[in-house]
Amino acid sequence: MFKKLTAPTLKELFVQELEGLILSGELAIGQKLPSERELAQRMQISRSVVNDGIAEMARRGFLEISPRQGTVVADFHRNGTLDILVSIMSYNGGQLPREEIRSILEIRGVMMAFALESAIPRITKEQLEELSVQSEAFSLAKGAEEAAQLIYEFDHMLSGFSDNTLLPLFFCSFKTPIKELWRRYVTRNGVSILKHRNDQLLDCIARKDIDCAKRVIADSIAETISGRTEIYS
Repeated sequence: MFKKLTAPTLKELFVQELEGLILSGELAIGQKLPSERELAQRMQISRSVVNDGIAEMARRGFLEISPRQGTVVADFHRNGTLDILVSIMSYNGGQLPREEIRSILEIRGVMMAFALESAIPRITKEQLEELSVQSEAFSLAKGAEEAAQLIYEFDHMLSGFSDNTLLPLFFCSFKTPIKELWRRYVTRNGVSILKHRNDQLLDCIARKDIDCAKRVIADSIAETISGRTEIYS
């Protein structure tokens, strides 16, 4: 019931503070940061903490480091990694803004369409049964969090049945934001609509009807973006 509590490190606090300043717009894209020495003095932490934190933020795509010109705020929407989405969620209390929700749903539509095109022609009876079992499992989930995990696993399982070895990795990369969207979907709309959609999808897959399966996904995503099952706050 109760989990062990751990305090964040100084590096984590430093990164969290700078991310907040960037995401709030207080630090604008292209703006130069003070030197590491000055940041350390202002925030009363060691230069090694500042150095490690800046390196971490550069890896995520928040900052650009130039040996001679210093460190500037990067155009993280264009050049950031998927870690940016997790940071945006943390900044917004675990939620995603409307624009990011729409963008993720559109990307999911592209990935699911490719997964269906690749997996359906080669799918076996055993694999179809695995998908059916997974679909039944999330319809019996006790809460939105459990349902979100099981729904994500369904999509990831389907991607694994394709002949593209990188596709499951792409699904895995979007795991955190995708699960948040599924959690919100179940909280707002319940599981029954989703179960009906999956029954339709499984029927299309069983008949090896790629166009039918893609249409089910496209219609579902369109409804989630701007229809009766939309999930915006």
